[in-house]
Amino acid sequence: MWLTSIAANSSARMATIESESFAEVTSSRNGLELNQTAEIYRPYQAPRDHGECLVDPPVDRSQEMLGRNRAAASRLPPVLADLRDEARAEMIEAATRYTRGYRDVDQSLTGPIIMAGHQPTLFHPGVWFKNVMLDSVAKRCGAAAINLVVDSDVAGPSSIRVPHLDGDGRLVQSNVAFDQLGGGVPYEQSLIEDRDRFDVFDAHVTETLGSLVESPAVGPLWVHAREAIRRCGFAGCALAQARHRLEEDLGLSTLEVPQSVICRTPAFSRFAFAILSELPRFHEAYNSSADHYRAAHGIRSRAHPVPNLGREDDWYEAPFWVYGNQSPKRKSVWVRRRGNELELSDLENRSRRISAEPASGPESLHALATPEFKFRSRALVTTMFARLILSDLFLHGIGGGKYDQLGDLISRDFWGLTSVPEFVVTSATVRLPGHERLLETDLKTKLRSLRNRLREMTFHPECFPLDGDRLEAKVAEKQALLERIPAKRSRFQWHQEITRLNEELSANLEPLRRETESQIQSILNRMPEAALWASRDHSFSVYPLDYLTSEFARMAK
Repeated sequence: MWLTSIAANSSARMATIESESFAEVTSSRNGLELNQTAEIYRPYQAPRDHGECLVDPPVDRSQEMLGRNRAAASRLPPVLADLRDEARAEMIEAATRYTRGYRDVDQSLTGPIIMAGHQPTLFHPGVWFKNVMLDSVAKRCGAAAINLVVDSDVAGPSSIRVPHLDGDGRLVQSNVAFDQLGGGVPYEQSLIEDRDRFDVFDAHVTETLGSLVESPAVGPLWVHAREAIRRCGFAGCALAQARHRLEEDLGLSTLEVPQSVICRTPAFSRFAFAILSELPRFHEAYNSSADHYRAAHGIRSRAHPVPNLGREDDWYEAPFWVYGNQSPKRKSVWVRRRGNELELSDLENRSRRISAEPASGPESLHALATPEFKFRSRALVTTMFARLILSDLFLHGIGGGKYDQLGDLISRDFWGLTSVPEFVVTSATVRLPGHERLLETDLKTKLRSLRNRLREMTFHPECFPLDGDRLEAKVAEKQALLERIPAKRSRFQWHQEITRLNEELSANLEPLRRETESQIQSILNRMPEAALWASRDHSFSVYPLDYLTSEFARMAK
């Protein structure tokens, strides 16, 4: 069924594919031609100033975007269209069951679905604003709101940087941990090892903040976090559930579901099998699209925005990860065809075989799921499944919005789409309370002015007060030279005279030069502190909750 469904969209090409071996298949471009210019990519930028937000397209266009996306869904190829009802029903059931495990669920999940997603971290307010907008847009459109917790990403250190004032009243940062070093494995595998440290994290953050912030959000957040850690034991799970409980306290009506749960659904296995069964063609679409993206953006690194998928002999690297409880570090999934089977391996200690037949392949892939074989999608495939299959409108952050334009290129090529679902990009900038006391922009303006003054002392010293008849005579001599500029090819001697006079005049400005250089150094010494005040990257947990929610309410209107 699955291969023939794809063949219905490009029967001539598929007829050729079916006559070749799995390892020899390559594809021609389909849909969007890869020689198009960089104009197809939108350059999303973070809001610069405090209290500014990015919602692109504007929220008042979300209803019409939703309508266009739902209309486009009716034109998806059968391999995708046949999945939507099943996948969405599975997700709604999973999200409802998961969310009910720790907070009330009282909404009726009918009609369109709007989604967003992020890693389960103590992220900055701009990311949290996306969750606020998810709730706002869903209510505006009469839709269900579901947030995808991306727990297959590798966890970072189990700590945050907490700003505070030092003994001289200057803003600095200190590291405060909620566990031992941690990191290096996916969030769903990141078990909290030091429960005592976790339990008092809020107290340590509050103490570190000191007089800088009163009643930080970490207080009410960590009441929920302590409850969550007793339920699940894992950092990602506890942080996400605590944040979601706090959102319930604030009146947000959304559901959440981990990516790891979605990847265990039968519908996801059907979607993944449609890729694995034509992996050489997906390989070509993925790598060619990534090459195009890099060329259009002038990116030299082959690792950005994503590395190309590899190939070793008859093994093709697939856009999926595999890991397990006993060996929790993520490994790439590699696939090769062996007769009527597909062999899946990490090329180290895991190897499984599934049927390559369309009728039985998805079910055999779904049956692989065990605690030691956790099969998860990579970022671009995760949002591909979420946008094409699970949702009617997706809300991205700035990074996701940039990179998913590459995902759109892959979708057009591999699935043969003439159009892809539209998405919204949203973020916000909220600075620390008191950020006005030291504005980075003011320091930069002063710095430019002082550096210009130094330059003027060198090249235009006559513009500064110079006492004495001798110096006045040299100023007059320079002025006379400037009034008689020689032709271009005859200026060497003239230029030498101008340089001599500048040096003689400038030498009399040495006290002013030293004073100016001291002022420049003083500003340079304060720039790191100013950058901290201006930063939008502090964890939302260190801000006063009322301060954040009032900013969000104003921006979300």
